[in-house]
Amino acid sequence: MFCRNCGKEIDNNAYVCPHCGVKVETAVKNDSGSKAGWGILSFLIPLVGLILFCVWRTERPAVSKTCGICALVAFLLEVVFVILYVIIIAAAINALVAIPAFIL
Repeated sequence: MFCRNCGKEIDNNAYVCPHCGVKVETAVKNDSGSKAGWGILSFLIPLVGLILFCVWRTERPAVSKTCGICALVAFLLEVVFVILYVIIIAAAINALVAIPAFIL
């Protein structure tokens, strides 16, 4: 099971979470079976991942964490690709400007 408060895995027979002290009645069952699907969706559409992270923070902490991480990774990759795209376009324009007019 996972603690509803801190999201860390706890023993199924525990009375309280050893990490944060919350009673087991507030613990959530392991919902790792759906983490991969939600993670892929969050990676492909980072805005959805951010929304799921915010909505599921207390109800499904393990899935929420996966969605948040996947959305963050996807966003950072998009930023890197945009920067590379701008650099490549700037280099191409610079190369075209440097070609003498009589060659064109």
